[in-house]
Amino acid sequence: MKKYFNFTAILILTSVIMISCSKAGSESEGSLDAIDQDDDVFPVITFSKPTANQVYTSGDSIMVEGKVTDDKKLYKGKVQIKNDTTNLVMADSFYETHFLPAINFRLAYKATVTVPTDFSILVEFRDHGDNVSTATIKVKVNP
Repeated sequence: MKKYFNFTAILILTSVIMISCSKAGSESEGSLDAIDQDDDVFPVITFSKPTANQVYTSGDSIMVEGKVTDDKKLYKGKVQIKNDTTNLVMADSFYETHFLPAINFRLAYKATVTVPTDFSILVEFRDHGDNVSTATIKVKVNP
């Protein structure tokens, strides 16, 4: 009886995993990842903070805030703060939605430097039409 129960449980679990995996990579109609062939309008990225070329002092937090809008539905995106000298991503945030036409984004990074350092802030979002918008602004942090 115990062997039969274990076999049945494993069979059910395997079936559920196989069904779930087969749908995950699908771009069929109705799938959350489906591409909307009628969507040819790119998302619009708006920064509210910081301003381009804003100057900070070491120990300050670089605060990134803004909004992304689309005429239909957004899909996914990212916000990154990158040190231009080292090319390292110092902070990042990822977003995913399948139903919203707008998303507010926010990311903060406390910058500590010993020499004047430039940072790039990258915001990139994709909609369900596979349209990708990217916006980059630069800021500087002084010691």
